[in-house]
Amino acid sequence: MKKLVTFISVIAITAMFSQANAQQYLIENASGIGPKFGFYKAPDAEDGTMFIGLQSRTKAKYLGAEFSIEYRGEQRYNTTNGELTVRQIPLTGSLLLFAPLAQNFSPYGLAGLGAYYTIYDYEGGFLNPGDDTDVNVGYHLGFGADVALSESAAFNIDYRYLFLNGNDDITEKEYSGNVISAGLTFYF
Repeated sequence: MKKLVTFISVIAITAMFSQANAQQYLIENASGIGPKFGFYKAPDAEDGTMFIGLQSRTKAKYLGAEFSIEYRGEQRYNTTNGELTVRQIPLTGSLLLFAPLAQNFSPYGLAGLGAYYTIYDYEGGFLNPGDDTDVNVGYHLGFGADVALSESAAFNIDYRYLFLNGNDDITEKEYSGNVISAGLTFYF
């Protein structure tokens, strides 16, 4: 976790300082796609997990939207009946509200909904060992910053708090948690 936060922070600071003396880019009224990666940790989980995905963003001067699909690796939960491993494939949509401070730097707030395809793997003394799947609906709130790297590319970094309850009848674990992500969007 510390390595990921340090890595993302170094990239963000480098991008901001490199843009301080460079030409000011304004990305407005454009749509784009690009890769997304990050880290997710639920409070009940033993460890967090890295994730990778694809994001699509539409940006005006003050409003924007993001749609993304991700794959989140295993998170382990210890229970009284054994161990539970959870993997997720979220499909999310977010509304972004930008506050442009410079032509190439726009902090933003965000809010959104998502459908979380969740794969449960029960091990140990559960009554029904094996895999189970479920689709859970959750929402998120957060903030971030968008840094234009050129006239058609921008780097973004954000923090989201995910509100997500599992429908797992055996363990009743909560899957809400902290999400830190970074992405690179190529606008067209």
